[in-house]
Amino acid sequence: MARRKRRVRADRVIILLLLTALVMGLLAFGIYEGISYFSNREKKDPVNNNTDPKPVETSEGIKVSLVDYQVYTGDSENLGFDFIVAELNFKGDGPISFDLGNLQTSEKIYLNNISKYLNTLQEKSYKVSKLDIKTMIISDQNDYTCKVFIPYTTDSYSLRLLNSVDASMIEFNLDRHINDISTLKFETEQQIEIGNTNVTVSSCSVSTMMLHNGMEYQVPATMNVYTFSINVNNVEGDVMITDAKFVRAADEEVITCMDETYESVKQVNCLGKRLVVGENGALFFETIASSGSPDYSGFLMLMFSNSNDWVKIPTVLE
Repeated sequence: MARRKRRVRADRVIILLLLTALVMGLLAFGIYEGISYFSNREKKDPVNNNTDPKPVETSEGIKVSLVDYQVYTGDSENLGFDFIVAELNFKGDGPISFDLGNLQTSEKIYLNNISKYLNTLQEKSYKVSKLDIKTMIISDQNDYTCKVFIPYTTDSYSLRLLNSVDASMIEFNLDRHINDISTLKFETEQQIEIGNTNVTVSSCSVSTMMLHNGMEYQVPATMNVYTFSINVNNVEGDVMITDAKFVRAADEEVITCMDETYESVKQVNCLGKRLVVGENGALFFETIASSGSPDYSGFLMLMFSNSNDWVKIPTVLE
């Protein structure tokens, strides 16, 4: 009898050990799967620092046709390119979703990779927002028309746009529909006279490369750095710009001037520095980037060391 009880207890111990081993094995498998999941997720979802729009999956059967276009020229030596603003129609059997990477110029420029051209326009004081272009083609309708940006450098009279989806082609005559790019130029160009000191404030733009304490850095895509050029025409005595702020018209946000430890890679910061004829600089204002193109509308306020009054300079976009 005692021997049978011992045998039963031994069987229970064996069963208990087997159950324990099974549970431990399931736990180990679950942990392994969890680690594998997050590891694979990190591999599949890397951080994307590209400022160009993410490509979208192109719907099947989308037809692309030209509605109208405008050719902008006149500053290619300064910009390094001219460009077309083309009004295109996208038509399909259902909601429109089209990757602009499917459109390539005859100079092998893909239309989903144009951010460097748009940044250059902004840095050179051109109003990109006035072009009303789209960088992503998505619509819940089956017939969608919008404007796209097409840069080019060719000296030829024509440019072709190739559609890899259906091997179709659109050709632009670059001798027609010509617009003077100067119509997009933004200039404050205001003379300021304080006593015998005279400076010109001009060329509001967005700086993308800055220096902080002499170290170069890229301005994050989430931020804008407004840059106002200061040109010294005449000065009497030791005169400085002691304070500056920019008030944006859209929301009346007051943006304080970045201190003297900041400057762009092209212009020095003239805040708090003695003004000298011929030694020009700029004032910089950092703000959170809003959707769309930067908005310079508002007014710039300057305080000079030889005055007790703020100088208010309208910066109106027309």
